[in-house]
Amino acid sequence: MTMTFTDDTLSLPIIGPGPQYVSRHIWLPQLVIEAAQRSESVIEGKTFTSCDFEGPAVLLPVSGCRFDGCNMGDTMGDARNLMLTPMGPQKVTGAVAFKDCTFVDCHFLRVGFTGQAAFLNELVTMLDVGARR
Repeated sequence: MTMTFTDDTLSLPIIGPGPQYVSRHIWLPQLVIEAAQRSESVIEGKTFTSCDFEGPAVLLPVSGCRFDGCNMGDTMGDARNLMLTPMGPQKVTGAVAFKDCTFVDCHFLRVGFTGQAAFLNELVTMLDVGARR
């Protein structure tokens, strides 16, 4: 990703609507803004391969998301450090929602994860197994 500074302005290259992203640096706040400009409230039906995702952000896989061979980030010794448990029974506000997306060999930096208990438990198990290898 090439950032350009002009006077007091920061310019970033457009991420675009996809649906395929390969070897891209993706700043999650920018991805959300671009989606909102297309009247999309959820990032849906995308495939990300060898992409670097950067926060600060909290990622919410709504349904149908797959993570294959990804580095979910620095657990700081405990995989649960990357997880945030939703407090409300039905909704999460402020998270980046993904639906039916595939992440292959991606890397996440300064990204937390939230969602249903089953997803969080699966992610903790996956990270614990990866840490023991």
